[in-house]
Amino acid sequence: MRLLALLLLIALAPQQPSKHAAEEAFAAAVSEKGLQQMVRDLVALGPRMGGTPSGDAAAEFRRAYFQKLGLTAAVVDDPAVLAHWESTWTLTVAPNGRLESAWPMGFSPTVRPDAEGKVLYVKDLAAALPAAEWAGAVLYTPGSIGRAYQAIAKSPHRPLAIVSSAPHQAGKYMDAARLSSLAAREDNPIAAFAVSYRDGETLRAAAEKGLRVRVGLVSYTRKAPVKTAIATLEGADTSKYWLVCAHGDSDSGGPGADDNASGEATVMEIARVLKSLADKGQFKPAHSIKFVIWGSEYHSARAYIEREGANLANVLGVLNFDETGTGAEREAIYFESNDVPWNKAMLTTLAQVGADYVGKPGFWPEYATNPSQGGTDSYAFLPKQYKGTDYTTLQIPSTTVYTAAWDQLASLEQTPGWDVPGQPGSRKLEIDYSAYYHSSGDTPENTTDREPQNMVRAVKAVGMALLRLAR
Repeated sequence: MRLLALLLLIALAPQQPSKHAAEEAFAAAVSEKGLQQMVRDLVALGPRMGGTPSGDAAAEFRRAYFQKLGLTAAVVDDPAVLAHWESTWTLTVAPNGRLESAWPMGFSPTVRPDAEGKVLYVKDLAAALPAAEWAGAVLYTPGSIGRAYQAIAKSPHRPLAIVSSAPHQAGKYMDAARLSSLAAREDNPIAAFAVSYRDGETLRAAAEKGLRVRVGLVSYTRKAPVKTAIATLEGADTSKYWLVCAHGDSDSGGPGADDNASGEATVMEIARVLKSLADKGQFKPAHSIKFVIWGSEYHSARAYIEREGANLANVLGVLNFDETGTGAEREAIYFESNDVPWNKAMLTTLAQVGADYVGKPGFWPEYATNPSQGGTDSYAFLPKQYKGTDYTTLQIPSTTVYTAAWDQLASLEQTPGWDVPGQPGSRKLEIDYSAYYHSSGDTPENTTDREPQNMVRAVKAVGMALLRLAR
């Protein structure tokens, strides 16, 4: 009887909350479907480049989302840039039809509807001399346009358009164009397009047969402010804050689902879940958390640093997201810049969250911290010795969280003092990549809809780390 009574008392006693109750509540609230839909909604607006109509619409979309959550939200103007965008285009080879991978390069001029030219194959554009037959033709090159563009633009034998294809890389750019841009000018005289490797082969065959290509492009250029969305979840002490951010533009000018609508969606979902926990009394940050979607990569981060001035010293740490929507060969999440000494405390917390949940259902099979690689907004807050920009001399902890980087598998030497998780004694890290990096194939169908678990993991990793950091 005594044992039965004791068991009954235990059963009826108030249950103590789990050590990680708030973290468990956070993880349970993350919406995979919501993340997927957010990416679709953002991509539907267009490339979202700074200074363009789609960039402006995206900034307002983000502001409205943050405000609906109950956060203090606003859109701020960053310095004006020369912006370019396209509304419609076509590249058609008879009798093959439209080349679906074709994507205009940034700052290409408008081409009158249904303009036509004979397609000519030029193996190495930089080594070739403009010839009379180039005038009014469509040049196809399997290599880079690069510096050859300006020489061709000055020639009296100007082609109607120049088309460049992606290189032959197994599993990459076979059916998607590798995107790039011409110089940012209002008066570029020749339209340029990128196509996939397979569409490049179609153009090569068309050149051998003496076929013609039909080209059309409607494009626009203007100088306009770049718009950045900022929202704040206030903490007990509002004098200092954590900065959670992502660039909102598709910096390649393409669909930009993984790069970087996935990063945007990750920031917005962290904001949603943290605000929900705060409203329920499950989380009260000691310091504020600012959520920022940069209107233009680097440009807007620099503008923010300059606007903040001396107040920038109040930033406790920068947690940036770039490419959280895919991974070509691994199922990993990465926390960057462990070679920056003042990142140690923040990255140790992220790594501890990684270790606490690795392999558990709904979390990451593998994780790692890694040295600086550069190329995204966290580096706006770091010095050049760590691949930063030197926009500020303050020692602000700054990391980028991602599931893929660049377009090929990277092998890095791990920073001394940091381990390669799951590989005792190893000093080599493998960093996963995107098969659709900066391409016309960076669509939800190819990235975030196919691997939504990546965004979920990024949200959980940083959201749960913030619960620890901001307590």
